[in-house]
This record gives sequence, C-alpha cells and structure tokens, in this order.
Amino acid sequence: MATAAPLPLSLVLVVLATAACAGSAATIFPREALPTKSGYLPIPVANASLYYAFYEATDPLTPPASTPLIGPYVFPIASCSNSSSSEFPLLPNPYAWNRRFGLLFLESPLGTGYSPAPSPSAIPTSQPVVAEHVLAALRSFHSAQPPSFRARPLFLTGESYAGKTIATVGALILATNPTLPRQQRLNLRGVAIGNGLVHPVAQVATHADTVYFAGLINAKQRREAEAMQAEAVALTVAERWREAADARGRVLSWLRNATGLSSLFDVAVDTPLEALAAGAEEFMNSAEALLRGPASTRVLVYEGIRDAQDGVVSVEAWLRELEWDGLAAFQDAPRAVWRRRSGSGGGQGQKLAGYVQKHGALVHVAVYEAGHLVPAAQEIIEDWVFDKGLFGTAST
Repeated sequence: MATAAPLPLSLVLVVLATAACAGSAATIFPREALPTKSGYLPIPVANASLYYAFYEATDPLTPPASTPLIGPYVFPIASCSNSSSSEFPLLPNPYAWNRRFGLLFLESPLGTGYSPAPSPSAIPTSQPVVAEHVLAALRSFHSAQPPSFRARPLFLTGESYAGKTIATVGALILATNPTLPRQQRLNLRGVAIGNGLVHPVAQVATHADTVYFAGLINAKQRREAEAMQAEAVALTVAERWREAADARGRVLSWLRNATGLSSLFDVAVDTPLEALAAGAEEFMNSAEALLRGPASTRVLVYEGIRDAQDGVVSVEAWLRELEWDGLAAFQDAPRAVWRRRSGSGGGQGQKLAGYVQKHGALVHVAVYEAGHLVPAAQEIIEDWVFDKGLFGTAST
C-alpha cells in the first residue's frame, strides 16, 4: 500500500483575547477541541517565548496544503448566563480551517496574552522586530518536528492589522531562506491577508469616499472627513507614528458618529465590533517582495464588501500602488462573479458570494454579505491553497 503524502502545514498570526462570563460554570472541552500540540517557542530575547497552539488536519487531502484563522470548535451563539456549561455545549465547526490543513496559531507580538515579555523594554516597537520574532518561533517549531514535517508547504495568513505582520514575515522568510542550509529553510508557498491594513497612506485616504458613495454621509460631511484624514496621512508621511494613529482614530470615531453605525467594520450589524489599533507604518516593500519572489509564492487578499474601514475600496487603493511588473495585467484582468457552492452536489450553486480578480501570483476576492470578518474564508482558502478553481492561479 502506498504511503500517504505528508499533511500540509498552515499558520495564522493572532492576538488572543480571553473573556469569561461571570458566574458561568467551567466548560468541559471535548477532546477534538483541544490542540494537537501547544506550548512555547523560544525567540532571540532573553527569557522570552511566544505561545502557540497547533491543530493537525482532521480530514486531510494530499498536498499541497495549509492555512489558518479559526479553531476546530466554536460556541453556539448565546449570551452569558449562570446556566451550566451543558446548556451551551461546544459544537463542531463545519468551517474549521484545519479540516484540510494543519493549523498553527502563534500569539504575537511578544507581550500579548500568554506570551509575556520579561520586561517592558523587550516588547517590540517595530514590525521588522516582530517579524524576526515570528520567524524565530517558526524555526523553533519546525526544528522540533521530524524532517518530513519540515518539508510541508507553509502558508502565512492573518487578518486586519496582521496585514502588516504577514507581509513583513513573508518577505523576511524569502530573504532569509537562501542564507540557510536547505533542510532549515521554510517551505513558504503563499500569504493570505483578510481585510488587511497594509498601506496606511493609501488606505486612510479612502475612508471618506467609502462611506460617502455608500450614501452614509453627505457632501459637506465628506469634505470634513477628507480634511481629517489628510491630517492623518500627513503625520504618517512625516513618520510621526503615534500622532498618526491618534489622528486616524479621530477620523474613524467621527465617521461612526456621523453615520450612526455601531461599527465601520460591518455596516450591516448593530453590535459594536472591537476596534483594532490603526498603527502607521508602511509595508508596501514587503508585499512587493512577495510578488517579485519565487514563482511558487502566491498572494491572496480578500475582504468583505460591508467593511467600511479596511474593505474593498481601501485594499484596491494600495493594490494600485504596487511596484510589480504584473500590476497592469492584473488591473486589466476580468472580475469574475463567484457563486457559492451548492450544499449537495459540490459544484457551483446559484447564490452570489462575491467577485474574484487575479493575475499571476496575485488573487483578490471581494466577499458579498460580509464585513471585517469573513465566514466564507474557508472555501476561499481551501481552493486557493490547492491552487484550483476560481481562487487558483493555475489558469492565469
């Protein structure tokens, strides 16, 4: 009998936030909800390490493979109460990213959650340092695995602010690999960024237009928002990072008040979504390095059309700024309509799901009926990793 091909590996960078319901009984987690491995990975800071949790694929196919975001189990929607945990049991998540791929959650940056910093001075203050820590943690994780595991294809993924981290780490891997013995290199095949903040100068300048053309503010309000975002952009260009972040925060707060929206992350929901830090450094060079890298390194960007903060308009603004020889062909490429797979046949169904534009190593997906969080990401990620169908690059 032929030996099965090794399972693929996928990675996501997350900042874990924990919350507890007062008075709730302790939840008993089923075995399937527990990570295959978890612990700490050393990084080049004295007495420091990053926490990780790894979930092996539950229903794998043969390679290629990998990518991440959510764990294998989720709570059903319910409010906190004093009821016993048996009334709100954990249920299998049919959209788990570790269905086909191994999934590695890495808590970054140092000083976040379960990855405490040994001192305040050890907390990184720049994305290049964060990237160095992540790469060191990845190498630590791989070095503890058998050789067959280390050869598995690796895909980096992240959402929102991780748009900076993912691009920077990916570019660092490509730059570092040639300096390492072959057996120590990471087999990076692609990066995926969901609703990412990648290029603050280009993206912050779109906020006013995004909400204006959605009919959420009038022309006078648009001019006010444009003046505020121009200040944030100027501070960014001047590399006054803290002031730039504060200025962007004021723009977003003003737009929430002007529109009456609970959150700009999803214009269709009434529940406020937790605000994420804006930051204000530029990482276009990292994104460009990935597209100019080895032909086997692919880039996926996707976002929900209801995200008025880091959504489609914002992302298209920074894509236009790429210094990449395939940009003109990408911009001229047709935008295909994506329809959701039917529940029974496995083919294409009739429900509109979004739009896909691609050329060469770059795939851009605008997701219908989604905001800053994209439940449809599993279908996108699976086909993209396997390089097939509408999200594959093989046909471009």
